[in-house]
Amino acid sequence: MKKKGFATLLVLVVLLAPVGAKTPTANDVTVALAAITDSTICAVAAFLNSPALDLPGSSLHFKANQTLPSILIFQDSDIGTYLEVFQKTKQANLSFFASLLEAAKGPLNDVAIQFLTVHDWQKGQAILKGAAVTEWGEGVSLASLMTTVVTTGRFPSVTVSADVVVQGKRVSTPVRVEGTFMLHSDEDGYFAVEPLTLRINGEGREV
Repeated sequence: MKKKGFATLLVLVVLLAPVGAKTPTANDVTVALAAITDSTICAVAAFLNSPALDLPGSSLHFKANQTLPSILIFQDSDIGTYLEVFQKTKQANLSFFASLLEAAKGPLNDVAIQFLTVHDWQKGQAILKGAAVTEWGEGVSLASLMTTVVTTGRFPSVTVSADVVVQGKRVSTPVRVEGTFMLHSDEDGYFAVEPLTLRINGEGREV
């Protein structure tokens, strides 16, 4: 995952894949939403890993003097290639303290692996093209975010506004998702993604 300087022009450069004329099915929408939320979670997890991980087709862009990314770009990013990236960070037969150290180096890696495994993404099933803008909250920095995650085990609320097209073997037609999502830890401490607004192929949907 490349970290580059922020530039507004980047949003204009990203060319969304053509949206098919066919109306997406309910399953298409479910798959597309899962692909986008999982990819966003993985992008954040990869960024927080020390050192940061490279996810194929995914790049982060920063505003000047900011330590947290402002824009996430997907360029033909295949979510089916993500799992192996995170699995390489896991080591077998670690001692208790070594496991804690590993978790500190990648506080959301286990969450990313869980989402990818539950949805059983395979190569070619969901390929993303588009952009997502992140809002981390007033005064939040990479250092404060990491401190919160490591010391409390909870992820503070982050708002993500996405405009992404999902296509691949797992959908019958390309699906464009425009929406705002909140990433956070729920009341039970589990990582959750909550849609706030949603449009599918240009049509508004209830959330």
